[in-house]
Amino acid sequence: MGCSHSLSIPRHCANIRTKDGKTFKFTYHALVDHIVLLRQVAVHPEMTQPGETLNYFIADYCRRFANRKITNRHQQRRLPWQIEWIWHVHRLHPVEYHKDFSTLWPQDELFDKKYTRLRIRKNNRTHAIRLSKSKSNPTKFTPSLDLESAVLRQRDFLEKFKQHPIYSRNLSESFQDSFEKMVQNYISFLKLAREGEMIVPTFDVDLIWHTHMRFPSSYRKTCIALCGFVLNHNDAIEANILKDAYEKTADRWMQTYNVSYGKDVSVDRLRETQYI
Repeated sequence: MGCSHSLSIPRHCANIRTKDGKTFKFTYHALVDHIVLLRQVAVHPEMTQPGETLNYFIADYCRRFANRKITNRHQQRRLPWQIEWIWHVHRLHPVEYHKDFSTLWPQDELFDKKYTRLRIRKNNRTHAIRLSKSKSNPTKFTPSLDLESAVLRQRDFLEKFKQHPIYSRNLSESFQDSFEKMVQNYISFLKLAREGEMIVPTFDVDLIWHTHMRFPSSYRKTCIALCGFVLNHNDAIEANILKDAYEKTADRWMQTYNVSYGKDVSVDRLRETQYI
């Protein structure tokens, strides 16, 4: 996987091994790449508010997606962070994203993110301004979800992110144990999933979940290996329904792992998966 400015960022990696012998990798660089993007979005409210700016970048993203302009490492490296953000939100709906991809390219396999940006480039803002003045070829591609509404729904997550210690943490510092526990708890969360039923994550689990969905092919394969189906991510749920589902998830977590929801799962309680 390609990286930028990677020398100062630890290269931690959690290997997810399932009982059928499959191995999936989850890298710390992928998490850092995600956090760097969220930090950028958090200080640019125009990218989470209705208006001309958001509409422009949604339209530009749709053109790039339809014209296969985000598939390889070189293209991804040159993406303005605003386009990266819209692409990110699209991928947070894995079932819809796969449907859109398959509609455009029914014979092709999903591609994963190939470039990790470990800090914001200083010239990124200038690049975005030039982009806004350029002319792009129109496209008739319409996503299967309302991307504007999907972006606006991320405001609650971003507010929680800004209150979390990781928002201001020095990402160059090594915290391998914490990273591995976050991945462990995320996988333990996935293993609670039942098709047709809703489960609700804690914020830490949700952060790793969002990170994983940035790699659509890997996410689908991991879900199928651990859950038997692709777990969709739905952030358009009414508060009372969400609260009830969260309580049921917490009860299932306690029954399965014998620990309160939000607490780390003991390695002794892990049945089907090992982590390094």
